[in-house]
Amino acid sequence: GAASMKDYAREENGGLVVMASCSDERFPPENMLDGKDNTFWVTTGMFPQEFVLRLESCIRVSKITTLSLNVRKLAVEKCDQDKPDQFEKVFEVELANRGDRLQTEVHQVNIRAKYLKFILLQGHGEFATVNRVSVVGGD
Repeated sequence: GAASMKDYAREENGGLVVMASCSDERFPPENMLDGKDNTFWVTTGMFPQEFVLRLESCIRVSKITTLSLNVRKLAVEKCDQDKPDQFEKVFEVELANRGDRLQTEVHQVNIRAKYLKFILLQGHGEFATVNRVSVVGGD
């Protein structure tokens, strides 16, 4: 039931960003996993930019949510192996420009994943932020 669904992207549930293509120490990738909407990871430089999220184990994912700013095109890929070598595309989406308001993207999926790769293919501006990532699922 719904009670067993939890957000596996949260640090306390084993979520970890194992790779990020860019980093600013003031806005580290861990900010995406702290459950807060007002902390974020920011891209530096050109697109595309990407990060890889490792879940505590290979889980059945039912919903992926992102909160972001200035992202124009986002792709998500998955890997269900122990090593994040090969990824398969889950979805790609174009996001409307909401100015200084957060973009909320909610995607119902039915996949098994240990790793999720989020690729910011294009931005609406020079920089984009990802404020929160949520990966809901269960066994």
